[in-house]
Amino acid sequence: MLNFNYLKRIKMKTNKFFYIAVFVFFGLMSSCELQREEFDRILPENFYKNEEDIKSAVTAAYNNFHINSYSGGGVYSSSIGGINIYTEVSTDIMDCQWGDNGNWELFNTHSWTAADPRYSEKLYAKYKNVSQIRNIILQIEKSEVRDELKQRYIGELKALRGWLLYCLLDIYGPVPIAPDEALKDPVVELILERPAETEYVAQVESELKDAIRMLPLKGSEWGRVGAGAANMMLLKLYMHQKRWKEGEAIGRELMNAKYGYRLLDNYYDCFSLNTEVNNENIWVIPCNTENYANGWISHVLPGDYPYPNPAVEAWSGYRMPWDFYHTFEKKDKRLANIISEYVSKADGTVRNEQNPAGELIKGALPVKYTVDPNQKGDRGGIDVPVFRYSDVLLTLAESIARQGTVTQECMDLVNTVRRRAGLENLSLANYGDLNNFLDMLLLERGHELYCEGHRRTDLIRYGKYVEFNRRVANSHSADYKVLFPIPNSYLLESKGKIKQNTGY
Repeated sequence: MLNFNYLKRIKMKTNKFFYIAVFVFFGLMSSCELQREEFDRILPENFYKNEEDIKSAVTAAYNNFHINSYSGGGVYSSSIGGINIYTEVSTDIMDCQWGDNGNWELFNTHSWTAADPRYSEKLYAKYKNVSQIRNIILQIEKSEVRDELKQRYIGELKALRGWLLYCLLDIYGPVPIAPDEALKDPVVELILERPAETEYVAQVESELKDAIRMLPLKGSEWGRVGAGAANMMLLKLYMHQKRWKEGEAIGRELMNAKYGYRLLDNYYDCFSLNTEVNNENIWVIPCNTENYANGWISHVLPGDYPYPNPAVEAWSGYRMPWDFYHTFEKKDKRLANIISEYVSKADGTVRNEQNPAGELIKGALPVKYTVDPNQKGDRGGIDVPVFRYSDVLLTLAESIARQGTVTQECMDLVNTVRRRAGLENLSLANYGDLNNFLDMLLLERGHELYCEGHRRTDLIRYGKYVEFNRRVANSHSADYKVLFPIPNSYLLESKGKIKQNTGY
């Protein structure tokens, strides 16, 4: 597992060397302010001397994704800045009870604008890290460590860079990618335009294919990427681009026994402290109760909920809307940690949809994770899954069907996931029609992957994102809102070369 004491120890060290990672100008800073981020005078030629130095640099790249503060410093934060949070709130699967100056309603009703993007702009600030990661790769390539280590660490970086580029594509569309020549000469001002989507996607695909070739099947430590995780990233890219046949090939690859992936017998073992290291979770964001905490539970629990660990703070925020909750079959085992009714520890009354008492007005409690007895406050230690094997099975079923025919294999893949949830098999006779199958599969994906950050992308791929939101009261959804706006500050600093997304 990624060593948290090690992470903490190297954090200051990596801050020192990160000034070598050039923030190539495409709007990261105005031309009159163009400069390098310089924390200390450690030079790259003095840093990449041994494996510890290189491991420090690579580990720092993971910090882009880690949950490292409440304010949402990592891509996968438990708070509103995480792309797994605000994107889910913009769908039918999640809401938040807080006012927060309209932050949550803005996402829930698709009311964001270019002038008021709110927290959707946080991911764009990660653009600079694309160049940072590339700079680390260039330095490792010149280092004198063993080729075996060099290949593995570069493979990890290529996967992380590819995934960060994919996330930016999914949220904003293509962003400029600085060429190596610019990274080697950071003093020269260079304003880059957005590339064509085909060119951008080719770059992401190349990074991920390189990573797959260079990495062992599984990460060298729990939480590090291996070829399996890189394949999953590539699968997401292919589905995003509707390249169904290539998606099918990757799905079948991940089912190969050499990877060792399988469904766990118990769904919630994927979200439990004692079983978080398992053969279903393909890539996770490792968490602990100190610097890299999972704050999900605190965001969900009401203050009067009788939670087994009294040391946990309860902020009464995230909810699963009742309309979506009622789409589950009543005997679905996945409902076990979606709380629709409880006895208030405040006054002994029953809280439920009929008697919400302020706590359940917007929906049920998507608790998701099991109890962490070590959690204090909002500092939970259960890892956050990014990719799970059940997603592979459902995605493979989709990629096959979208090529024109719903096959028995498609049904078998879906039924494998359903049986784990205690549900009956569905028949090809009832779902042989492609549209019926896809409608069923979209709902099944929502039930299986709820609150894991996949719903927005799924709805867009199915052509349902805007349609579903228009059912929400005061919806401002429109076709162009399948992308978020590029923050205006970046547009201004690019001197007109960066064009805003259509509609904003």
